Amino acid sequence: MVHDPAPPQPAAEGAFPWLRTILKDRIDPNTYLGLHLTVGLAVAALGIWLFSTLLDGVLDNAELVRWDMAADAAIHARMTPPDLRIVNLVTQLGSPVAMVLLGLAGAAWLWRSGCRTLLVGWSAAYVGGAIIGQVLKYAVHRTRPVYGSAYLHGSSFSFPSGHAMGSIIGYGMLLYVLRQVWHGGGRRRRIVEVVASLFIVAVGVSRILLGVHYPSDVLGGWAAGAAWMAVCITGMGISYHRQMDRTHPAAS
Repeated sequence: MVHDPAPPQPAAEGAFPWLRTILKDRIDPNTYLGLHLTVGLAVAALGIWLFSTLLDGVLDNAELVRWDMAADAAIHARMTPPDLRIVNLVTQLGSPVAMVLLGLAGAAWLWRSGCRTLLVGWSAAYVGGAIIGQVLKYAVHRTRPVYGSAYLHGSSFSFPSGHAMGSIIGYGMLLYVLRQVWHGGGRRRRIVEVVASLFIVAVGVSRILLGVHYPSDVLGGWAAGAAWMAVCITGMGISYHRQMDRTHPAAS
């Protein structure tokens, strides 16, 4: 007697329920520990990957370094003294002095407003970013381009660009804080967001045009800064989530 084979069972229904639960939780937009956490960690991971890729090219003296030097020479050949004066003014938007002033002003405002979690995240982003930037510079030990010595004060290394890293952290954190505390404003807030984003780009490009950094230095600064900023913002979000759990345990 021949028995009919048992009908196939839908494997997707019962296969790895724990994995499906984890994936569902990671893309849940209704909790910070869902989609928000996933996006934050993804941005941090992408920034670290990009920085590592650039660092590998810089240390290996490969095609990236040759492209950097060729781009630097081509740009320098086209820049005129009036151009350089204008670019030097633009680059001050991301100078250490500008970032310290912005950091202190933001910290003072957050302290007076009682935004303690934002204040901790803001301070960690600025102070941690400055420390990480210096550690990376001394660890990589990359020599500056030859054309920008007139615009350098003291001796420092080239990779990553401190101005690029500082500006993406400084203006990026400003945009994040504005979104948290400035719920109205509409058009005015969008204008501020666009201007701050343009500042980040302008500062990075100005470092290349002045000849004080190679293009990969600026990209490396943006990548490292974005990764650290994503870590700080994610940490603030987790802190907010835990505060809500303690305040409204039934809602979590």
